[in-house]
Amino acid sequence: MTALGSQSTPQPLNAHGFPIPVSPASSQPPINTPSEPTIPYSWDEWHPNVQLIYIRDHLEANRELERLDSHVYGFDLEWKPTFVKGQAKNPVALVQIANHKTILLLQVTAMQEFPSKLCEFLANPNIVKAGVGIQGDAQKLYEDWGVDMANCADLGLLARTVDNDKWKGKYTNPLGLARLVAVYEDRMLGKGKITRSNWERVLTEPQQIYAANDAHAGYVIYTRLMTIMPSVSPQPNLRCYSFDTVRGRLCEPSGATWRAFNPNYDPGPLPPPREPKPPKPRKPATDTATEPSNHAIASIARGPGNATALPAPQSISNPLRVSDNRGNRGFRGNSSPRPPNHAQPRPFQFPSQSNPTFSRFDNNSLRRYGPPGPRTSQPRYPPTTGREIQSPAATTSQPSGQSSCEMNKS
Repeated sequence: MTALGSQSTPQPLNAHGFPIPVSPASSQPPINTPSEPTIPYSWDEWHPNVQLIYIRDHLEANRELERLDSHVYGFDLEWKPTFVKGQAKNPVALVQIANHKTILLLQVTAMQEFPSKLCEFLANPNIVKAGVGIQGDAQKLYEDWGVDMANCADLGLLARTVDNDKWKGKYTNPLGLARLVAVYEDRMLGKGKITRSNWERVLTEPQQIYAANDAHAGYVIYTRLMTIMPSVSPQPNLRCYSFDTVRGRLCEPSGATWRAFNPNYDPGPLPPPREPKPPKPRKPATDTATEPSNHAIASIARGPGNATALPAPQSISNPLRVSDNRGNRGFRGNSSPRPPNHAQPRPFQFPSQSNPTFSRFDNNSLRRYGPPGPRTSQPRYPPTTGREIQSPAATTSQPSGQSSCEMNKS
């Protein structure tokens, strides 16, 4: 039974004839006031009759891709993460395609070959592939599998193009898919450890649900933003948010290099400048003229009973100053720092008789001991005799039959 005066309003339908779920924030939320949603996003809430298909065979993938008849699809990729710094990224393992009827999860790493129908699907310019950060996905897909894409729509650029009043800042600043879902659908797109799971193994049920939600959310956000497109004036060019890839290079349909640019985009006022950091307090400068030298030694006073007593600090006229030379490699105790050695190395010269300074055997050695011979066990120099070590007085000749005493008397 309906209350008096109440009228039932029909539920609005989207462009494909399916009812749009009514949520508290179905209209565009005001700026700077969105509260974090608590209801998790789920694809079956929007399209309960959608068919989720997980495929690991290229023949089955070709059959399912031939049945697709829509012109707009959400698109996403997954690959096994790397946990070692500097290690190359793993190839694309999973390709996700979703619309209001079908969600395809194609695990290409488990297939014998890349599906041919998938190449035709991605290169078809009449089919929109919508995703967040799809530029990097398109380039990686070519690097790993050599497949180009056409008519790729970046949802972050599309949101800034059709809803400029809500999104300010640099035009190319990325907008995450979870943020777009929270703003336009008031749902929480779950992220967590499952994003860093292994996408090359057989997918578990939580992995399939996560991958399906990502691709389906891209489709839902694209259709929601396109409903705002007719109110935009002037109408934006397709090049503002859409591009193709040719051999992995982002380009326009004409073949020119593509770059994200919108001449009618208003980035808003510049952000306020950052407050300068307060300067760090400097250490008080010490007066080097009044400081004692490093060689000053404090005298120790004698107390009663000849006991050593340290004087008070204020009574020391010239206290010992500790020199801060702990980091000086040339510091030697309490002496002055070692002066730098700027002497150049002496050039090498071959020993010769013309240059006796650098000769190993000078002329006196040659005359006394002869030229150097081969190494033997004999000593290098001839052994000394008693005659060579006697004093000159002992070597003086004495007349026969006369003693030294008699010589002294004479």
